[in-house]
Amino acid sequence: MDDDAVACLQVVASESRQRILALLDKGVDHPEDLARKLKLRRQGVDKQLVELYEWGFVDRSAVLTAVGRPRIVYRLSERGRDLLGRMDALVREFHESMRADCQRSLGMLEDKLAAGELDEDAYLKQRQAIEKRYRRFLPGASSKG
Repeated sequence: MDDDAVACLQVVASESRQRILALLDKGVDHPEDLARKLKLRRQGVDKQLVELYEWGFVDRSAVLTAVGRPRIVYRLSERGRDLLGRMDALVREFHESMRADCQRSLGMLEDKLAAGELDEDAYLKQRQAIEKRYRRFLPGASSKG
């Protein structure tokens, strides 16, 4: 993977940026509102928004108000929405593939047990090893795990 791809993934992998993107997707558009909802300092949110803007994940515009300075608001860009959707689909596909690999491995292990190629202790040890390897992809598993 090239350095640009890694850098792009690091930008969207940030938990605070993910939370900002999720709120922008729900229509929260002003940095002050984002900061309040996320319980973060405005300065930190501004820094994250600039990073997202520079990478093309969000667009910004000025909204004129009746009095005072224009209000700067942000929204997910089409490019950002498209990339995030593709990344989400790719991760889902990867997880499904890993779950299928787990089921295949467990099936082959059960076949060996049924054929008498493994005793119960060996079967249980190997099953535990398989479940440990695939634990994050099994139903009910935490994505942080």
